[in-house]
Amino acid sequence: MITYNIDYRKIAKILKNGGVVIMSTETLYGLICDATNLKALKKIYLIKNRPKNKAFPIVVKDLKMLKNWAEVNKEQEAIILKATKPTNFILKAKNLPKIAMQNNTVAFRITTSDYLQNLFRYFKKPLVATSANLAGEKPLTDPRKYQEVFGKNSKLIEEVVFAGINRKTKGSQIIDLTVRPYKKLR
Repeated sequence: MITYNIDYRKIAKILKNGGVVIMSTETLYGLICDATNLKALKKIYLIKNRPKNKAFPIVVKDLKMLKNWAEVNKEQEAIILKATKPTNFILKAKNLPKIAMQNNTVAFRITTSDYLQNLFRYFKKPLVATSANLAGEKPLTDPRKYQEVFGKNSKLIEEVVFAGINRKTKGSQIIDLTVRPYKKLR
């Protein structure tokens, strides 16, 4: 179902029940689900046709939430807080299903998206926020075309929030904070 007026309580309920939604993030339209829900994670892998050995980026509300799901030292914290553009930081993960991780790590981002920050008022867990596209394909700029892009797996998407055409073509940058020296991957 495509909606033009977002109901954050409804989206939160869908997520709590293991559902998947498409909504705008600070970069691209994203496939969004509860990062702690195994059923939801499996749906996103199916929707994107993504290899199971490749984890998804996870967004959190703030540093406090991040520390509940990742191991963060003071040096890493300082780097994360200095970020001026959307950046995923690869960190050692904790308390997440194995399917959400890659080598016990996850690319976490503290979201600056008003949409996601408002959603976090009603949903208190980390969210998978991966670009709304098939693995290896261009990102979806108009979410109203999600059925064309995802075909039969589009039925696994319960809600699509249209917030206009997104002209951005690049996702967030990625910095690995688990290696020395820290390494920019994208």
